[in-house]
Amino acid sequence: MSRLTALAAALLRAGRGRLFPVVLLAIAAGLLHNIERTPLHNLQAGQFDRYQRLQPRQRENEPVIVVGIDSQSLVAHGQWPWPRDLVARLLTRIQAGEPLAVGLDFVFAERDQHAPELIARRLPGSAHLLHGLPDPDAVLAEVVGRAPTTLAVVGLSRELPGARKPLHPLPAVTMDPAATTALPHFASALASRPELQAAAGSEGFINATPDNLASHGERGILRRVPTLAFIHDQPYLSLPLEMVRQALGGGQVAVDQGSAGMRGIRIGDYHLPTQANGELLLHFGKSSANYYLSAADVLAGVHPPEIFASRFVIVGFNSIGLQDRVISPLGDSLPGVDIHAQVIESLLEQTALRRPHWMPLVEMSALLFGGLLLIAAVPALRPRYAVFTFAGLSLSLVSSGYLAFLAGRWLFDGPSLSVLLAPVFMALLGSTLIAADARRREAERQLQSSREEAARVAGELDAARKIQMGLLPDPEKCFAGEARFAIGAVLEPARAVGGDYYDCFMLDRQRLCIAIGDVSGKGVPASLFMAISKTLGGTLARRHDDLAAAVHDIERELSRENPAYLFVTAFIAILDVESGTLDYVCAGHDAPMLKRGADILRIDTDTIAGPPLCALGDYPYIAGRCTLSPGDLLCLFTDGVSEAGDGGELFGTQRLADCLATLPDNSPSQQCALIRDAVRRFEAGAAPADDLTLLLLRWNGPLSGY
Repeated sequence: MSRLTALAAALLRAGRGRLFPVVLLAIAAGLLHNIERTPLHNLQAGQFDRYQRLQPRQRENEPVIVVGIDSQSLVAHGQWPWPRDLVARLLTRIQAGEPLAVGLDFVFAERDQHAPELIARRLPGSAHLLHGLPDPDAVLAEVVGRAPTTLAVVGLSRELPGARKPLHPLPAVTMDPAATTALPHFASALASRPELQAAAGSEGFINATPDNLASHGERGILRRVPTLAFIHDQPYLSLPLEMVRQALGGGQVAVDQGSAGMRGIRIGDYHLPTQANGELLLHFGKSSANYYLSAADVLAGVHPPEIFASRFVIVGFNSIGLQDRVISPLGDSLPGVDIHAQVIESLLEQTALRRPHWMPLVEMSALLFGGLLLIAAVPALRPRYAVFTFAGLSLSLVSSGYLAFLAGRWLFDGPSLSVLLAPVFMALLGSTLIAADARRREAERQLQSSREEAARVAGELDAARKIQMGLLPDPEKCFAGEARFAIGAVLEPARAVGGDYYDCFMLDRQRLCIAIGDVSGKGVPASLFMAISKTLGGTLARRHDDLAAAVHDIERELSRENPAYLFVTAFIAILDVESGTLDYVCAGHDAPMLKRGADILRIDTDTIAGPPLCALGDYPYIAGRCTLSPGDLLCLFTDGVSEAGDGGELFGTQRLADCLATLPDNSPSQQCALIRDAVRRFEAGAAPADDLTLLLLRWNGPLSGY
């Protein structure tokens, strides 16, 4: 019974110790769901950058050449913006090599200030000198129209002076209207001059926003670029993707979409996975100067035109003074034009980072599973094993992220999950350490108390044992000469005194009362309560003809003065020794076994069983009835028999049934001794866990003339 009490207390303490970690796990789940609004977002983005630094994209081929307006070019040809006829000369040099497509990463929004008309306005006396000179914008437009050229467009959130609508939207793109709402929409745009727009083959937007703007004025890191946007409700590709489309003949663009929005974009036979809002998670490669050419060198004819053959050429800024630089996840400070080159390379290689819309659900599942695993395991483990468990779980989550990236460029955020689980683990570990310290202090207190009382109790226990054992009847003496039945009993306390008892006495010449009980706890308190229970049971059983009413009175009397809140399980029965009728009441006790011939049965107590005495205080017990057959052997026992152990297994009721089945036809007293010896052999020298009590009753049947 003490084991049941200890188990109940342990479960109660465990429930209190796990409540706070469960609350922390719920908070962690909320933070993960809204991670973009928490500082963990920077941790997540930084981890994704580490994946790329671990394995950057290999840039083995160089399909793109960047012609940069660099410091050398500005020294050679003056400050930007250059005259349009100079840009036309640069494009003519490039077109001579027959590139696949040319992209201009800047916008010619205003007229060239070197136009003869504008110079004449500033210098009225020079009009006759400028007459007949070509307009630089017209010269540039004529050169742009010679080969596939894509002009840059900057999307604007609202109308601004000088804004101009692009002229070359994509052919019809089939998309679910619900999916288009997640894409960038611009009310207006900053585009090049109309004559340049008319001459160009296409236009592509160059908007890109860094993922996060750091504090203290630091520049943000660019991790993603848009692929498709709407300007004036017309679809446009980004500049590098539009260049590829032009190189492939200007066909239609296919959009892969799902319930959450865009999943990918396809241009010809090339496909790239995207986010739901159409953004491309760019897998960066290490920067290289191999594919950068100075515009000054190209104009000077340093490089042969063949270098541009069958390549994409992007003309853009490559000078710190022109402020077109971004920070990549690899830590490189790159000119913006390099991003366009890497987008084209990614499309041709059909590779990009993958973080589909269901990845946060996978992370949430991993967080909840890991948290529940910790909540279930940590309180049951020793502190050092608990630390190893959390370390192993964290290592598994972090390693899963790296493995997912290496396997398929999947972005799984393991470190953030480990950080979110850390408070849950610390709360669990703290609760475990507090409980362990409390148990240690309690053990020390009990040890000190037991040492102080050991000497005094040692002598008293001897006397108490003799008194307790003297209270129990000796069946062989009490029923000497009785032929209708035979009784044997044995009681061995686990300590000097115990809480088990048995009783057997005649109510009259025809009725025999037998009882067995087990008081909660052990030692002196249990032995005192045992003595009271046995005495009350015998007294009240003699006063009542109704067994159920007698047991009800026993419980009421025991509950009246019970400051220690002890309780007792009991099985009390009255046997009519003439008819074999057995009336019985079961108060939370194990059902007795019945040996009938070769069969081992259990007395049916399921329908009438009540709680232990003193458990509820005023329970209306019900009596059951069965009929014994001549030769039946009834076995009453306490849990000191069924729960005896060898350090691993319990003796159990099945072994007890096997013992009963193989008993020789001896007296019940000898049979009790045989069962007790079998239990002790099974314990293999281990200390008894509880008091052992057995009572065997054999009913021989009525005797004629008795």
